[in-house]
Amino acid sequence: MERLRGQIAIVGIGVTQQGRKLGVTGLELRRQALELALADAGVDRSAIDGYIHASTEREDLRYLGLSPHFSWAVQSGGATAPCSFAMAAGAILTGQAEMIACGYGAAPSTPVESGGVGTYGAYGYGYPMRVGMVGAASAHALHARWHMDHYGTTSRHLGAVAVQLRDHASKRPDAVTYGEPITIEQHQASPMIVDPFRLLDCCRDTDGGSCFLLTSAERARSMPGVRPLYLLGMGFGHNIRNWHERDLYRYHDDIAPAAARAFAQAGVGLSDIDTAQFYDPFTISVLMQLEHYGFCKPGQGGPFVEEGGIAVDGVIPVNTGGGQLSGFYAQGFTPIIEAARQLRGEAGATQVSGARLALTSGHGLNGGIQNTWSHGTLILGNEA
Repeated sequence: MERLRGQIAIVGIGVTQQGRKLGVTGLELRRQALELALADAGVDRSAIDGYIHASTEREDLRYLGLSPHFSWAVQSGGATAPCSFAMAAGAILTGQAEMIACGYGAAPSTPVESGGVGTYGAYGYGYPMRVGMVGAASAHALHARWHMDHYGTTSRHLGAVAVQLRDHASKRPDAVTYGEPITIEQHQASPMIVDPFRLLDCCRDTDGGSCFLLTSAERARSMPGVRPLYLLGMGFGHNIRNWHERDLYRYHDDIAPAAARAFAQAGVGLSDIDTAQFYDPFTISVLMQLEHYGFCKPGQGGPFVEEGGIAVDGVIPVNTGGGQLSGFYAQGFTPIIEAARQLRGEAGATQVSGARLALTSGHGLNGGIQNTWSHGTLILGNEA
């Protein structure tokens, strides 16, 4: 498929309350998000004939009140959201369903006794766990250290990302850090987690749900009162390729093939993008994606951010809701939620004027060894 543009539309969006220890189960959060998406699209449950949710477990369709042709669980870590959109697009274009709900809902910060899953434990990323390499922070720290060693990137460069995204979030009531800006001095004084990451270089788990209803662009045009957004292009890459080539840490992900395919399908160029919403588990993730997508030169991500490059009025506004570092964590749905708000003109104090095209990324899971992340790129627009 060379051109995806003009074929798939998002017609319903539902986002629940996002926060820490909400005391609501993931299943109930998914139900709430579904209700909101149905109301947004002006349709009832009978319209949903396909369901995809971010999980490794089966879904309780009875609780959701759905009777779709299929219910698929998909899990690729922080790349799950773009993966679910790709699956939905394929199912619609091949006639398997007419309207598909892509849902997410989890309660990692809510104690088990309150209906949550409890705080996620440490993760291993392949066999290095046997020698003590445990957790996402230790894995991503290797990317950061490579960047520092080769380009002279500093902790203050990482801190510039944290400060800018917190500035965005501090202006947004939907962010968990609303009204709580930080300074570079606060970043530098925050505790070291794993060298070179300080506490304020790291995102944190939050509870919440989201749901997107996807259908054909043709059907979207016949739905009264709907403000459709369009899936214009998508692409995927996997960093296992760079592991095989023994050049793993130079790349945050294998972004090049993902970006090339997404832009070709959308029929647009980098200069056409009005805002970028990156998956940001750590500050280094923003710097390296800025470079690998081409918004700035390799090694220049730190100075680019320090000079205001990702501010709302900057060269490319990035993670304008605070991202996962300061907004909320929805396992890869966070970037798509903010992209949708920008394209609908609903981003409040951090609205990008005239936003028409948004780039989003997802990143996660691994290919059997640390840092072999899967990567997904979506390009969304408010015109087909």
